[in-house]
Amino acid sequence: MPREADAIHAGVRLGEGCSPALAQELLQVPALSVIASGRRGRLERIEWQGTLFARKVYLPTSATTIRALARRLPRRWRWARPHRSWQAMQMGVPLNLPLPRPLVLDTNRSRAVLISSWVAGEPIHHWFARVSQTDWRPHDQFRFARWIGARLQQVMGLGFSSRDLAPHNVLVSGDARGPWQLCIVDLDDALVGPVPSRRQLSHSLAQVGHLPPTISPTLLMRSMHAFLAEQGNTMLGEHRTAIADISARIQRLQRIKRERQRNGGIFDPLAGWGLGQDGLPVPFPGSRPGP
Repeated sequence: MPREADAIHAGVRLGEGCSPALAQELLQVPALSVIASGRRGRLERIEWQGTLFARKVYLPTSATTIRALARRLPRRWRWARPHRSWQAMQMGVPLNLPLPRPLVLDTNRSRAVLISSWVAGEPIHHWFARVSQTDWRPHDQFRFARWIGARLQQVMGLGFSSRDLAPHNVLVSGDARGPWQLCIVDLDDALVGPVPSRRQLSHSLAQVGHLPPTISPTLLMRSMHAFLAEQGNTMLGEHRTAIADISARIQRLQRIKRERQRNGGIFDPLAGWGLGQDGLPVPFPGSRPGP
């Protein structure tokens, strides 16, 4: 990776193949669409010379008194989330992990900007909902379930872990019969290093397995069996015990979600999943059409 002295200024880091001139263009080009926005920042889709990129703008979220102190801290401490994301993507490149490719990380006192390659695909439950509306044969559904379980085992076996492996961060692309592609996004809480601990693995698999009721529990179970069959048992221990642990964690996440919704007066089982009453994804700016 180029030294920071080769970048636009000391607060900019460049990924492999990204020149200072390209970084400047990507930082300044207007957004094509805003994919998500909140108090912590926003995710934008941008385009430069016919190529799409993802640009994530981070904002400070600490209390005002703490924020004033944070400005005196080194950039890596002040902007820990984008730095973790950048590091995970950088470490994932030589391992060929299904992560976006890092291009630019620009930090200053008021905000941080992270630019990476644009990933085609949809959140796994959105992709599943669209494909389910087609003539998707049970044989292909079971093939997909086994594929996603085995693919996740390969990724985690290479040392990837995340405290936020929610379904909307697991993107899938491809048609009903395959081949399929997997990519994991939103890496603010991700790490690429040693193989995750058994507890971390169980937590991550429970997160990605916490899916809307539109997805059959049978397919979810087949995915977990496939994960364990692909040497996942060496990571999680005895097969039956591992399945029971992950299932209990999924049930706990489901219970917490239901309680929060009831407290908010929400009783729609599909609420919070980005799915409409028909079970299909609700369109949003920047979404990719399904197959």
